Amino acid sequence: MEKEQNHRQNVDEMQKAANEYKEKSYKYDAFISYRHVEPDQSIAKQVHQLIETFKAPKEFYQNGKRPTFRVFRDREELAARDLSASIEEALATSRYLIVICSKRTPLSEWCQREIEIFKSLHGEERIIPVLIEGEPDEAFPLPLKEMKKDDGHEILAADIRPDDIFKTDFSGYEKLQQSDKSKLKELTKKSLDILKTEKYRIMATVLGCSFGDLKQRDKERKNKRILTVSTLSGVVFLIFGLFMANAYQKAELARQEAVQSNASILMKRSKDFTKEGDFIKAVLVAKEAMKSIKPDMKYYDTLKAEEDTIFNSMIYHSGASTLTSISTKNIFTYMDVSKDEKYVAYGFDNNYTAIASVDNGEVLKILPGHTQQVKVVRFSNDNRYLASFSFDNTCIIYDVETGEERAKIETEGVPMLVRFSEDDSKLTLITFNNNTSTNFYLYDTADWKQTGGFVIDSLIKNADIKSDASEAIIITNPDSDDQITRRSLTDGSIIEVIPSLTVNTVEPGVIKNKQYKTAAYSADGESILLNTQNDLIKVKYDNRELFHQEISINFNDPKVIYESENGDKIAIKSNNTVYILDGKTGETINKIYIQDLKYYTYNSNTNTVVGFSENGNYSVWKDGAITDSNLNYGGILPIEYIFLKDGSKVLASSHDSQTIKIIDLKSRISSDSIYARIVSNSNDSSKMLLFDGNDVFISEDDGKTSKKIPFNNNITYGIAATFKDQKISNDGRYYTVLGIDKDTPDKKPTLSIYDIENDTINNIYINAMDSILSFSNDSKQIFVLDAVEGLNVYSTDSFEKVKNYNDIKESSGNIKLSEDSKIFVINKYSGISSIYNLETGEHIEDIPGEVLYVENGAGEIRAKGIQNNTAFTWSSKTGLKSWEMDEACSQTPLSLKDVNLYNANADILLMIRNNDTERKCYVVDFSTGRLKMALNSTLKEYAVNGHISSDGKMIAVDQNYYADYDFNAGKNNQYIESTVYKILNEEEVANEIDSILSGRILTEDEKIQIGLTTK
Repeated sequence: MEKEQNHRQNVDEMQKAANEYKEKSYKYDAFISYRHVEPDQSIAKQVHQLIETFKAPKEFYQNGKRPTFRVFRDREELAARDLSASIEEALATSRYLIVICSKRTPLSEWCQREIEIFKSLHGEERIIPVLIEGEPDEAFPLPLKEMKKDDGHEILAADIRPDDIFKTDFSGYEKLQQSDKSKLKELTKKSLDILKTEKYRIMATVLGCSFGDLKQRDKERKNKRILTVSTLSGVVFLIFGLFMANAYQKAELARQEAVQSNASILMKRSKDFTKEGDFIKAVLVAKEAMKSIKPDMKYYDTLKAEEDTIFNSMIYHSGASTLTSISTKNIFTYMDVSKDEKYVAYGFDNNYTAIASVDNGEVLKILPGHTQQVKVVRFSNDNRYLASFSFDNTCIIYDVETGEERAKIETEGVPMLVRFSEDDSKLTLITFNNNTSTNFYLYDTADWKQTGGFVIDSLIKNADIKSDASEAIIITNPDSDDQITRRSLTDGSIIEVIPSLTVNTVEPGVIKNKQYKTAAYSADGESILLNTQNDLIKVKYDNRELFHQEISINFNDPKVIYESENGDKIAIKSNNTVYILDGKTGETINKIYIQDLKYYTYNSNTNTVVGFSENGNYSVWKDGAITDSNLNYGGILPIEYIFLKDGSKVLASSHDSQTIKIIDLKSRISSDSIYARIVSNSNDSSKMLLFDGNDVFISEDDGKTSKKIPFNNNITYGIAATFKDQKISNDGRYYTVLGIDKDTPDKKPTLSIYDIENDTINNIYINAMDSILSFSNDSKQIFVLDAVEGLNVYSTDSFEKVKNYNDIKESSGNIKLSEDSKIFVINKYSGISSIYNLETGEHIEDIPGEVLYVENGAGEIRAKGIQNNTAFTWSSKTGLKSWEMDEACSQTPLSLKDVNLYNANADILLMIRNNDTERKCYVVDFSTGRLKMALNSTLKEYAVNGHISSDGKMIAVDQNYYADYDFNAGKNNQYIESTVYKILNEEEVANEIDSILSGRILTEDEKIQIGLTTK
């Protein structure tokens, strides 16, 4: 009887444990943390397998089904600082943390970080150490050592140490891994044999029951299985084939689940890269994620859609976009671009020099030789050599093609400048020595022997080297009369003292020298550029002044002046304004105001300015007009810039973040812009109404060409928020606009219909200015809807009212019509779409949301539309069906000014968000709800409108508006732009991606950081 009672207690305890286990579900039952060394990783793999194949007691079954245990085991080892969001997510969604503990485990920052994160999320009672070597004080990472039981003893869930490791001659697994792999394999097998018993201790902790009960239950289960096998052996053999097939199927499904889970984690990391603006790495990681994914897998469609979105995010941008980033791991380094603009060089890590591709950021060479960090680098003008100047007081000359060291020059002091002469025959170096003097060195590049140099007994303020390396212009103490001198680089002898500018002080009769910020040889080869805090001066070598402009500058800006290659243009920053000056006369050619401007760069060939604001965002101006505004840089503000000569890219270096970013200024898919805003589209999208700031135009070829509508009805357009009161007919003949007849005493609301073909205007007096308009699809009628008279239908031939539906009333929203114009839909601001049959006048249905397309045929009405972030179809026969669109589409808040367009031919949806804080455009595959691309618009002045071509292969979106008041002409000059995008098919996208990547692959270092391989 006593035995029965004990059994009953065990059953009750097991049921209690099962109930507690089922209270909360986790994605993973265990997360295994371990070092990627042997035998740690073999044991971790076996623990993983034992847990996932463990058969739990029947109390843990749910709905008659045995529980499936899932384990997260990170396959790779990374640096702790690289702990990715996906790993943190796995820790957050794991029930228990299992730590494989050996003497090498405490050395892993990765393992320690995983333990710390798990403790902070779940507490220490859910951590299971598995000891495989050493004692706890040797094998436990610090966060585990801090864990104690109530009695003060260390927590230990499983001990699988074989007896051999306690022998005095045991040298440790680390040495065995290097010297005796057969012995290591033997001891690993012994640990795995012990694990067959200790697995019950691990699983008892996971399930919340006792070790003894769980082991006894498993023993009983095995005994029953033996009994069943012995009595039903004939049946077992009969079904053996079916069983094995089923087992294989389950194993294959488990494998596919693991592969897809890993792909999902990689895809999330890829999305993180897109947020950081590193689209090349995002694409490369997405490609890695899809390598093992097959079309017949459960989540293939979801993962493929995520890959497509990432690919599109790389391609679909209007102009400027960060392309990729290059990690320098060096806070001091400056960069240089080869003269053919193929390579960028920089100091890398603690003692290397690196060369990367300007096209795609791929690191091509990492050059050794230095013992300390590299500060400045310089390519020779023939791209043959790279000079690398380090804090170790050496300048190494590398062969760019082979990476071989050609010379090592020893100097004294901190490196400040390295420069090749124009013909590459000479090399100049400048250093600061002990904060007391400045050293100049001159070398012959034929044999790298020193041919000249000198020392100035103070730290200079600024220096520039003449292109032939014959002399230097140097700024020293501003209080001295010789603060600017031209000196021979051979011996330092003074060629000329440039007179200082003076300024009166507050003390009467006392003057002082102005402090010069920079002095530089002009690119024209004949002049010198000088600037103080308030002056920009250009003088000939013979001291003849070419011009003197008073321009205020900030002495703390690292670079305020850029000059064109031949010196004919000069760009200079003054507070928040960039002035473009004539290099010969100093006259202002253009000026650009940039709010909160911090740094900028200028390309004279394309007349483009890229300005960075205090908030880290950047904007682009071309020919004085803004083309991209407030773009996200995605990192710490850079302070060094190189603008490629062809204007295609800007390289921006942030020393604080130790990152060089490549900004791509070339849109991959935008066609020629439309220099007007989109007013309206015809119902079939074959026609566009455009407004250039002065006149309205009609385009019949998606904005490629247009013709002015010579319509003058005393209507002032201005920069209206929207143009919902203007429509164009499908045949392009009629243009209509709402207005006020100023000639009538009561200023009657008027619908003006302009016949473009016959150049005639007809006015119809209507009830309200807020009436909703639409042409019929055959262009023979125009519908006018208001809240008082209801729906009035007018003929475009006679301009007479031909019908009234006084039961259909509304004053806000938009109209959609079936192709035969018999089915009428009014989308109300209240969020309801009302469907009517105009033949019968019958109200058919009210649908929550906005209908974007309606068709009528075969006795059935069908509609497509959206409600918030849900897409839907509706049928008069089958009713409503809906599905969620990508969550990314819901990131931008909705507003009443939003514009939604649908194209049935391509089944694409264009959603334009027009809230007051952010303008965003989403292109979505309607039938699946998957986001194809997200586009930004810089507009704030009016609501963004859009257009989809009839064939669905092109979209256009309002992009930019910029106005500059011309005081001489007494008027505003308006710059209006709509951007046109080609909708590429999958093959075209893949080709563009390959073109951008240019053969780029992930480096081993990048794979380690991402988690694809181990060190």
